[in-house]
Amino acid sequence: MMGGHDPQSFLSGAKLLTATPHARAQAHTTLKILFVGDMHLGVLPRHLPAELVRDRRLEPHLLGPAAAWRRVVRAALEHQVHAVALAGDLVDSRNDLFEAYGPLEEGCRNLTNAGIPVIAVAGNHDTTVLPRLANLLEDLHLLGPDGTWTTFDVQGPAGLAARLVGWSFPRPHVETSPLAEAPPSAHPTLPTFGLLHADLDQATSRYAPVRTAELLSTGYRGWFLGHIHRPDTPRTDGHPFYLGSVVGRHPGETGARGPVLVELDVAGGLLARRLNLAPLRWENLDVPVGEMEQATEEELLPRLLAAVQNHSQELGAALDRTLAVGFRLRLTGVTPLAPQLRQALERLRAEAPSLVVDRGDTVLFIDRVTEDLAQPLDLADLARFPDPAGLLARRILVLEGGGDPVPGIEDADAERERLLRLGQEAIGTGAIGTGAIGTGAIGTSAQQSAFQKQGSALAPEEIRQRLVTTGRRALEEILATKEAGHAAD
Repeated sequence: MMGGHDPQSFLSGAKLLTATPHARAQAHTTLKILFVGDMHLGVLPRHLPAELVRDRRLEPHLLGPAAAWRRVVRAALEHQVHAVALAGDLVDSRNDLFEAYGPLEEGCRNLTNAGIPVIAVAGNHDTTVLPRLANLLEDLHLLGPDGTWTTFDVQGPAGLAARLVGWSFPRPHVETSPLAEAPPSAHPTLPTFGLLHADLDQATSRYAPVRTAELLSTGYRGWFLGHIHRPDTPRTDGHPFYLGSVVGRHPGETGARGPVLVELDVAGGLLARRLNLAPLRWENLDVPVGEMEQATEEELLPRLLAAVQNHSQELGAALDRTLAVGFRLRLTGVTPLAPQLRQALERLRAEAPSLVVDRGDTVLFIDRVTEDLAQPLDLADLARFPDPAGLLARRILVLEGGGDPVPGIEDADAERERLLRLGQEAIGTGAIGTGAIGTGAIGTSAQQSAFQKQGSALAPEEIRQRLVTTGRRALEEILATKEAGHAAD
């Protein structure tokens, strides 16, 4: 238990249902629309420790998309919005109709009972199931059926109104821009907002590729996009942005998540802010090695948990409505104790101790601990020699880009570009060991897997960092092997 905290009562959230006097007054002067990104009802979050269920009563369904949707509904009621707009992928797949129907029907009914219409477009995941749900739920209005453009006018107070324009996926894959068929022109008097599930500025995508320039040319006040789960900062300048998923379903979906509340005042002013409502949050946290360098093996876990607690303190009020936060930690830095710390982490993983700690009503847990440690190396000295260690040191120096001349490298910029290109080509193949920077294959599968990443697109800086990390580790092995050979002699 979390200090007597009951997650069920927390989810009922009485404080979310009580509008403040300021909110009630504001409701009479502004038009409010709550825009919601990808929900994927029917799936549950992954990588949750058993302790959350066994000791904290936090079962996956209390942390997943259905729980996030219930919070969205309560927020819409609290803020007295005039419409809720859903940007597609409400449901994960056609097999999730049964699981999705109950939460969606209940939420839509609660909203329409309060006079709040629910408008949605279909994404690539719910191409068939969302139109079926819209036929079953009279409270759910589907925009753009069968790949067309349709509109819905939202009525607000004091004569305020806005127009929503939307397009829905007619099938799971659409390789042409939805704007190949022109959407309706911006209304001459009503602020017009686009609601679309699409792949922005990805010309070869199979998921409704659309260009920013196309969307801007419509003259709409804003474009609210679904499809990409990483949320963008809300914008009010007409530029499109991704709403992001309502909750992180796995450790790769990090940071604050929730719907975006848009407010339009009588003077035409526009505000947009994200409501941090996700019951589950994921964080990546780098822990400097200096915090661990003098720790005994018995002190390592408490110090890791302390780092998690310190970071949660920094997040502060952002976690007020969060039930659980999962962390992936990475121990980083240069230290002569790198080998010992690696061994301590390996033993820690093998022992699988409790990695869960409480912070008030929020549970913090560590999903994974990795390391990016390096031993101190005099790369410039090693690079003077044309042996395997020296050749590898030269390439690391080129990638680190210190600006000093590198022995044997005439054009450091051209060599850096070549190494980055080789690294990009090798992603996902398992062939990104030291071979990518010119000294042969890595000796351990762990080092190879450290350089792989799901998907083929990595930013050049991330490729560079991974090459440097892998190269330094390989250089340590080369030097250790050489030292062991000398000792044997």
